[in-house]
Amino acid sequence: MTDKHLSDADIQQYVLDKSNCDAEIIAHVHSCEYCDAKTETYQLLFSEIKQEPKPVFDFDVSELIIAQLPSEKAQVSKRYPVGYLIACFLAVAVLITGYLNKTLLHVLFKKYVLNISLGISKLSLYLVVTTALAILIFQSVDLYKKYQQKADDLNFY
Repeated sequence: MTDKHLSDADIQQYVLDKSNCDAEIIAHVHSCEYCDAKTETYQLLFSEIKQEPKPVFDFDVSELIIAQLPSEKAQVSKRYPVGYLIACFLAVAVLITGYLNKTLLHVLFKKYVLNISLGISKLSLYLVVTTALAILIFQSVDLYKKYQQKADDLNFY
C-alpha cells in the first residue's frame, strides 16, 4: 500500500474515461486498495445518477421568467416635453432681451438693475442675465430629470 493516494478528480477521471488516464493513475488504482474502493464507490454513484430520470418541468420556465421582467416603457415620450420646455425658456429669454428696450420691463430693468451696475454696458448686462437664466434653466431641468429617475426607480419595485 502507498502513503499518497489519488485525488478525487483523478479517480473520477479514471472512472469516467480510463482511456485518457495516465498510466501512473491506472497502476496506482490497481495497486492501492483504498483508491480501488473509491473507484468502485464512484462507479456505483455514476451508474445510479445515469439511471435517474431527467427532470421535466410541468410548466414553461421561459414564460415565467419573461413575465417577471420589467416591460419596456417609452422613455422618449418622457424626455421630449423637457426638451420643448428648455427650447421655450431659451426663446423667451432671447425675446425678452431683444425687446427689453421697448417694453415696461425695460423701464423696471433700467430703474433697478442698471443703476446697480453703472460701469457695465447694457449688452454685457443682458448677456450676463441671459447666461444666468440659461444656467438656472439647465439646473432645473437636471434636478427634474434626477427626480424623475428616482420616481421611476421607486415605481419599478
